[in-house]
Amino acid sequence: MTVRLAAATTVAAVLTLGACGTTYIDASKTVPPTGDVVTTTFPPVAPDTPLPALLRDIETLMRHLDEQIVEEDHVPQTMTRIDQLWDVAEQQIRDRNPDDLFPFQQAIDLARSGADRRRPADASKGYKVLIAAIAAYPAG
Repeated sequence: MTVRLAAATTVAAVLTLGACGTTYIDASKTVPPTGDVVTTTFPPVAPDTPLPALLRDIETLMRHLDEQIVEEDHVPQTMTRIDQLWDVAEQQIRDRNPDDLFPFQQAIDLARSGADRRRPADASKGYKVLIAAIAAYPAG
């Protein structure tokens, strides 16, 4: 019985290890990306931009982010602009009342998760959270 077990183990080891191989990447055969490479430069967001305008711009960008993720259409550029706008908006909300940040940050985090992980449902949920946060945020 032990001889059979030893033989079976040896055969399994040989088959398993025999399937392993070395992978080589020939850098000379690497193909550059096709199509036009477009770089987008956004104007800086002024620190004194009114908060309602910042939130409106973020909302506009997040409205169709889920569709952009599905279509793989300008997602990095959209997220870059959302992050730029959020940097200014976050500081203004923090200066007013840091306790108000949570729902907005949650919305931005869901948008990032959707973009980074290609999960349109996260982006869609982030948009809904953002709309609720804007509606609940005290004016003035």
